Amino acid sequence: MDNSFVDTRSTSFHPETYIRILIAIAKADKDNGPREFDYVRKKAQRLGIDYERVLASTEKNFNIEKQAVSRATALAVLRDAIMLASMDHHFSLPERERIYTFAAKMDISRRDLEHLEEWLEEYRDLRTKWNGLVAGAF
Repeated sequence: MDNSFVDTRSTSFHPETYIRILIAIAKADKDNGPREFDYVRKKAQRLGIDYERVLASTEKNFNIEKQAVSRATALAVLRDAIMLASMDHHFSLPERERIYTFAAKMDISRRDLEHLEEWLEEYRDLRTKWNGLVAGAF
């Protein structure tokens, strides 16, 4: 999933904070591995962020202060954090806690996060159906 809903050139979008949040989510679950970190690396590369530097300087307990970002930016960050956290089909408690903490700091409600989780699951289901159709499985 890309950031097509967010103008990444906007002054309200903070690409390094976005990458730090994704790294913190990836580091929050000890079972995360190359797949999850490659996901973040690709996002960083698209945004022109030095992934290795940010990775090395971001701990799993990284926390943001109250952030004044646009609603679209906050939702895009949280959407990608949920995508990342559930890549292994296990949205762990530490990952979930980190995401809900970040959401609160960006003024996104629990209800909005629940919608994001639901829609991302629907997106995955549609992607699976699409791949099956392309493969001629139907």
